[in-house]
Amino acid sequence: MTGAVFLLAAAALPSGPLDFKARDMRIEPQDRRVVLDGDVHLSREDLNVTGEHAVAEYAKEQRAPPRRLRGRKKEASDAIVGGQSVERFTVIGNVHVQRGSRTADGEHGVVDVKGQTLVLTGTAQTPPIIRDGSETLSGERILLRLDSEDVDVVRPKVVLRRSLAEEGQPVPVKVEADHLLLLQARRLARFTDDVIVRRGDAVVRSPRMEARYDGEGQLTKLELRGGVDVRQGERRATGQNADYDAKARTLVLVGDPKLYDQGDVLTGDRIDLALDSKEVHVERARGRLRPEAHKGERGAP
Repeated sequence: MTGAVFLLAAAALPSGPLDFKARDMRIEPQDRRVVLDGDVHLSREDLNVTGEHAVAEYAKEQRAPPRRLRGRKKEASDAIVGGQSVERFTVIGNVHVQRGSRTADGEHGVVDVKGQTLVLTGTAQTPPIIRDGSETLSGERILLRLDSEDVDVVRPKVVLRRSLAEEGQPVPVKVEADHLLLLQARRLARFTDDVIVRRGDAVVRSPRMEARYDGEGQLTKLELRGGVDVRQGERRATGQNADYDAKARTLVLVGDPKLYDQGDVLTGDRIDLALDSKEVHVERARGRLRPEAHKGERGAP
């Protein structure tokens, strides 16, 4: 299960004016909004958002501040259209976001200027997706923090293709879960609820998993908690917790670990599984072996 967890996000929303282009613009002062139609393009420094339509909603009118506060400087994150502060941009239809080498696509996008977030949604057939090089991340809903590098994803599906050195063609790791939170500062990806990890013929299931990675985005460790089920061919292993060492490509099960393999049943204090070579090491082993189940294997009598 070698792979890399990549952080898909944008840095803080750059300060300064927000530029926009569109074929048509309609100002609706009573509704406190501006409607943009046709080839909409919003930009600020290296952040670019395009779509078919957009609505800029003005912030609600505020009462005049006390006299001593009239000199307050405008916040750096304020966006201005038509001389008024914009609270939210809603972009609809073929939404495309680009910042640096990262891109994101969806059918609907909402930029919350004050909250510093960008939320992308789509349909069941075309869910929102983010790409970073050869890696992809999709889900039902993707929230990108614009004031940090954190991402929050509902029902994520991740394909991790960047991997540590492997012999031959690297095998991608695919991860599914109900929820994913990427925490850039902690170099951590937290998957929760019905986590499924696939690599080749190995399938691992657990309620919770944290992926830790190094400064270059390479996966170093997977930590699975709350009940782990591993299946690879005819082999099955279970335990309360498991750690996967990406460099050694070894899965360590603890917490009443058990291994079921062609009729054999092994248990111990700890079970180490080498997923590539399929070798097994058990500490304080005990169990039941059925030699007849291994007839025909190399070295079997």
